[in-house]
Order: sequence, then C-alpha cells, then structure tokens
Amino acid sequence: MRIYISVDMEGISGVTRWQDVVASGQDYQRARSWMTADVNAAVTGARRAGATSFVVEENHGVEMLCNLLLDEIDPEVDVVRGLPRGGATTIAALDDTFDAMMLIGHHAAAGDVLGIGAHTVSYTDYKVVRCNGRPISEGEIFATYAASLGVPTALISGDDIVCERMATFVPGIEIAVVKRALSHEAGWIIPPVRAQRVIADAAERAVLSIEELALPQFPGPYSFEIELRKPLSDEALHAYETRFPEFTIVGDRTVTWQDDDMHLCYRRAAITSFLAASPKLVRRY
Repeated sequence: MRIYISVDMEGISGVTRWQDVVASGQDYQRARSWMTADVNAAVTGARRAGATSFVVEENHGVEMLCNLLLDEIDPEVDVVRGLPRGGATTIAALDDTFDAMMLIGHHAAAGDVLGIGAHTVSYTDYKVVRCNGRPISEGEIFATYAASLGVPTALISGDDIVCERMATFVPGIEIAVVKRALSHEAGWIIPPVRAQRVIADAAERAVLSIEELALPQFPGPYSFEIELRKPLSDEALHAYETRFPEFTIVGDRTVTWQDDDMHLCYRRAAITSFLAASPKLVRRY
C-alpha cells in the first residue's frame, strides 16, 4: 500500500506562532525536529496497518521548502523538497499510483478567525483566498486535486480549526488534533511526544478505513478570488494585462480566475504573490 504525505509546518505539534516556522525564529530548528517526528509518527501508524511505501513532500515555503531533517526521518521514505519542481506546485509527486493521501502539520485557511498560522498559500501577502465564494484552505485544495486522481484523503493532523474544516470537507477522514488554537499565534499545546502518539494512532485507523472512505464532492468549475494585503503596482497590473490574461483584476488588490482543473487553480494561486512582487521575473507557470 502506497501513501503520499504532504507535510507543512504551522500545524506541527509544538508550533504556536509564525516565528516558530521561519529560520530566524527562536524555536525554528527545534520545530524542524518536531516536524520530522510528526511525519515519522504518521509513517509508523500507517505501517502498523499495512502500508508499505511512502513519499513525503514538503509544503512549507521557508528555506526553499527544505525544512525536514533528513538524518532524523524514517529511512524507508522518499522525500520531495526544494524548488522548482516542474511548476508552481508543492504537490508535484502526487499521482494516481497512491492509495491515500495524508496531510501532516497543515493549518487553517486565510480568513479563518482562529487557527495557528492560518493562511492559504501566502502568509504575508494574502488576506483571504476564496473558491466559489468561500474561504478555502490548502488542505481542501489538495484533497480536491487528489480526488480528481481517485486518491482519498485519509488523515489530517494540526490544530482543532483545520481538523474541523477538513472533517466537514472529507467525511470520514481521520483527525489528529495536536493543539487547540486560541488565536493565530497562541494555542493550548499537546507536547510533541504525546502528540506523535495521537498522530500514529490516527494514521493506523486511517489506513484501516481507506476502503470505506469517500472522495470529497467538490466539482468544478472553480472560481478563485485572492484578496491581497497590499495594492498591486502599476508594473504588476501591466504584467497581468499583457502576459497573463487568464487572470482578472478587480479594484487594486483582488485577483480572480476560473478553471475546471484544481491543480491549475493551485498553480495560479501560488504564482499570484510572485506576480504581485516581482512581475518581471515570472515566466509561465
């Protein structure tokens, strides 16, 4: 049985604030170890239930998406990290050969009132990301794309906000709540060693119930809207108009588009912040 694991950092056990997940933060190096241990816990639990093959893909956009500690990770997994990966995406390794996807250390969505490190795609640049009129999380984007491949999303680990969001979106998904959000940068924390037991047990249950798990029902077309925190520059507006006509600009800080392909929508969401910041450097995605 083959399992794909997407690992982020804001939802990792022990992480409380943005400073925990950036290289300058007091606990960043320690959080890298917690992140690696949370992945190992998911692998351990899934293996107990019969999973035999694992690909782990890094989704945390700090240090060129190289945050896992490779000398601490389970030696039998494969790891995808670094940029670029053949496009503006952090689900480059996900395909229809996997039996299930697990989301480890994921976080709440931009626009959620609570949620440790809540954001969608860009923490600093995006105020809210909406799909078909409502805020959407990275986990929901990933689960939708996985469903288009026939791959169910079996597990989510993170705070109570993202776990509740994903349990609504993917009925039957196993959840591993490792902390309760008190704000975007405060939480009621389970110490990592205990949290990893929670993750391992949930991963074991997830693998045992894969055959009973339904795919999320969220068909396209997908209408995306990103509200930026800062107005677009004249240079960025010109780039959108002349080089990227598939986007529509509303006002001075909202970017919209529509497509039937969720993977393409995610790539567009990923490139929007780069277009806003450095339009001359952006090629086709």
